Amino acid sequence: MQRNLVRIGGWLALFGLLTGSASIFVPWMRRQVATGTGRRAERHLEGVAVLNIPLGLWYVMLLLTLFAVLGAAAMGVGRGRRLAGVAGPILSLVTACIAVALITTFESRSGGARTAVASGSWLGLASLPLLGFACGLIAIGRARRGTSP
Repeated sequence: MQRNLVRIGGWLALFGLLTGSASIFVPWMRRQVATGTGRRAERHLEGVAVLNIPLGLWYVMLLLTLFAVLGAAAMGVGRGRRLAGVAGPILSLVTACIAVALITTFESRSGGARTAVASGSWLGLASLPLLGFACGLIAIGRARRGTSP
């Protein structure tokens, strides 16, 4: 049973690490930008990465912290593993709240320009529950039975 938990947690961690890493580099928003003036004005869509969004650095820092907590769940011992098993899901929820706040408040901060959500934000939101569940499953699966704290 414990091997199955670790195996499922490992697959969740793999997909969470891939989607979380991709969310940093893929544009989160698309906004319409006008270049030129008069009749020569051209409009095109420009991608906005998470680090160019106000408070986007907080998302990246918390995501990288979640990567480290996942490593502690996988390789830690004793209290470190237990702490990672509890802190991982909580940290993923906090990071998901920040990601949702970044997505919903970007339009109001862009000064009325037309904006749309791009694939990076969806990758970021998809990676967080995967990483949170992976921390818990790996920590539970690697715990030894019959040991007291």
